[in-house]
Amino acid sequence: MTGSKEEVAVNVVERALPKRATTRRTGGAGDGGADRPRWLAGCGGVALLAVLLVALFLAFTARVDAGEACAVTRFGAVRAEAGPGVHLRLPLVDRYRCFRTAATFYEVLEDEPESEADFADGGLDGVTMDGQRVVMTFNLRYHVPRDNVGEVYSEIGRTPIDVNARVVKFHSRAVIRQLTQQYTAAQLYSGDLAGISVRMKEALAPRFSESLIVLDEFELKRPRFQPAYEEAIEAKQIALETVTVRQYEAQAAVEEANRQKNLAQGEADAERIRAEGEAQAIALRGEAARQNPEIISLNYIEALKTINWAILDGESVTPFLSLTPPAGSGSGGVPDPAVPGVPTPQALPTPPGAG
Repeated sequence: MTGSKEEVAVNVVERALPKRATTRRTGGAGDGGADRPRWLAGCGGVALLAVLLVALFLAFTARVDAGEACAVTRFGAVRAEAGPGVHLRLPLVDRYRCFRTAATFYEVLEDEPESEADFADGGLDGVTMDGQRVVMTFNLRYHVPRDNVGEVYSEIGRTPIDVNARVVKFHSRAVIRQLTQQYTAAQLYSGDLAGISVRMKEALAPRFSESLIVLDEFELKRPRFQPAYEEAIEAKQIALETVTVRQYEAQAAVEEANRQKNLAQGEADAERIRAEGEAQAIALRGEAARQNPEIISLNYIEALKTINWAILDGESVTPFLSLTPPAGSGSGGVPDPAVPGVPTPQALPTPPGAG
């Protein structure tokens, strides 16, 4: 196959199409007399028109993403602010300088490559109130209000990188280093970091506000001290915890002793109350007997009702019912040899008037 690359391509296309879709024209020496399809020329025109329309659209419009706002400048001067969406502009005249209105994450940590923040820096060296060297780490979130983007662009920085360096990084590292000197090493190592974070945020927020930036969150991470100091702090903490446990155990022992004492005192009081009650009851019964002697006789009669046998002297009573003594025992009131001095049981006396 001979001819230019264009002729070769055209011949391939023409052979692939049905014969009725092509027309033959005879060209000069320049085109080698190759057949050209009409539809190919039409497609080229449509594509050129589409490219032209896209270029015009891009040239005369600007797109602002969600979570952003832009300062619109014309010949370098800010003329308006634009929020998310598509906006018309004059090509080569209007420029859109955008900033994030959503939260931007800035983190300070010892190993920067591990950070997933929008901006990251290395740890902050500081000194505590008691002279201990420490590496402070923290993170914060901030944003540029939409209504402030024009002024931020004019007075603070022309890019988000400028804003982060001139406001966020500058103020946060300076203020945190100063505030670190207000706390002892023990407070930073094992103290209330949440409360310290709140106080540090309260100190930072006005600095951000002066630069038209809003500080949304601030969190202080656990500081890192020299290894020797951390070991000493941990040993001291263990000792304090041991003392606390022992104090708790001693207090528990005291409480248990008090509980046992209270129980014993309660039982003693109850016993005393019972004894006092019995003594008072005996005294009342004695007083009643002294005032009413017949009570003694009545009590004696009531007691006899419950007696069903008695051991009496057989020689001084008349038997009412003969009782056969057990085998081996004596008779007639004679003491039983098995039980010296104990007479044989006899029948009860005959009641007067019986028979």
